[in-house]
Amino acid sequence: MKLPQFWPLFWQTVRYGVFAVLGLLGASVWQWSQLHSLQPPAAQPTVALLQGDIKPAFQSQALQRLSQAIQTPTISRQSASPLQKAQTQQAFDALHRQFQRHYPLIYQELKPQRMGNSLLMHWPGKSKSAVLLAAHLDVVPAEAEAWQQGPFSGALAGGYVWGRGTLDDKGTALAILEATERLLDSGFVPRQDIYIALGEDEEIGGTQGAMRMAAALKSKGVKLSGVLDEGMLVVPGSMIGMEKPVALIGLAEKGYLTLELRVKQAGGHSSMPARETAVDILAQALVRIRQSPLPPRLNAPADQLFAWLAPEMKGFQRWALANLWLTEPLLISQLQNKPATAALIQTTVAPTMLSASAKENVLASDASAVINLRVLPGDTPEQILAHYRQAIDDERVRVETRNLSFSGVSSAVSSTASPLFGQLTQTIKQTFPEALVAPSLVLAATDSRHYEGLSENIYRFQPLYLTAEDLDRLHGHNERISAAAYLKSIGFFEQFLVNL
Repeated sequence: MKLPQFWPLFWQTVRYGVFAVLGLLGASVWQWSQLHSLQPPAAQPTVALLQGDIKPAFQSQALQRLSQAIQTPTISRQSASPLQKAQTQQAFDALHRQFQRHYPLIYQELKPQRMGNSLLMHWPGKSKSAVLLAAHLDVVPAEAEAWQQGPFSGALAGGYVWGRGTLDDKGTALAILEATERLLDSGFVPRQDIYIALGEDEEIGGTQGAMRMAAALKSKGVKLSGVLDEGMLVVPGSMIGMEKPVALIGLAEKGYLTLELRVKQAGGHSSMPARETAVDILAQALVRIRQSPLPPRLNAPADQLFAWLAPEMKGFQRWALANLWLTEPLLISQLQNKPATAALIQTTVAPTMLSASAKENVLASDASAVINLRVLPGDTPEQILAHYRQAIDDERVRVETRNLSFSGVSSAVSSTASPLFGQLTQTIKQTFPEALVAPSLVLAATDSRHYEGLSENIYRFQPLYLTAEDLDRLHGHNERISAAAYLKSIGFFEQFLVNL
């Protein structure tokens, strides 16, 4: 029987298809085989606190000092009454007096400079290379009736110190001071210059604290080889599909941008509403914004997160992350299923404030909405504004940026090849030997962005292991830190200064 004329062409196509599939399979297997661990080598700690040599007297005194600091309500508010401002000022004054009593060697040898309610200090080293440790002293407000222990009680109960600031971020500031005081007492001299900057208003933008201290350093010609600030934490591996805990280091942070939508229409009585009121038009605009998200994409540092974790995975997950050239659309689709992971790969949009009529039977003549965005590296305020104006496509809706006290642009992405990053990962392994280390993206804003003009290498990490329940305590109810975690935090900073 004579074969159709197209038959040879059919078999040739099948043959080429098979070869292509085998080629893709071979390439993916080869890519999988080339994975190698990026984890720092195991290292033994050299400082007493991490070796378990904790004197009971020091433990008790350190916890008491933290407790006293938590009892001073150094609260930052976007809008504060004169009474609230006076109370906060009294709290900061009390906190600085505590520091002078509790850390005499720091005040004797480093001579901290108080700038407003912030604190800047310089510890001269053996070389002119310099590193900055940053933290903040202010805290967010708290609703006392919802707490098991008072939010400003500093209660020592159940093995914890309770209160606002234990985790964010007063506890870190005190851990830095405790570590510095211990090293000064031992006669330690750092190899590099060490700057310590404790800000007063990180929770509302850092313009009075970190921004002012950064300007002071710049005026003196200080250049930093690196900065370490708050940001990421050690989290259970189960939160990101791993078996071991993961210490996440923020290489960058998202930008902070606020848009205001405003509609002005004729008002009137609610018994005779127009076909479209100001609220109707505004509501349609909000729906269009939610239906028109900025496109997700896998870029630094999210891609570096998976590059560091892929070699530690098994089975299909390992193969998929080793072949992102093939599986990236699938990964992005999976990441978009959860808010916490979706935020890694796109600029997020959240309507937060609405305003319209002041009376139930009056049509609003002026309706507005405030939308908060956290900006992915690579997106710009100008692009975002243009994107949403086009999505709304209604001249009756005015769309403008609002409150640029925070930068609308995301931070630069720091390198994983710098000496400071290596010293940081080594210190993490000495403090949390069971944890994997991986770069990541900080979704919120920190003081660190104010120091970008002073260093190319800014890392965001707090030496705390927090569960999902603990994470809810940040800016939430019942914030607390365990005694063991706080002492480990002091040990981390002591070891980090030694490693520098």
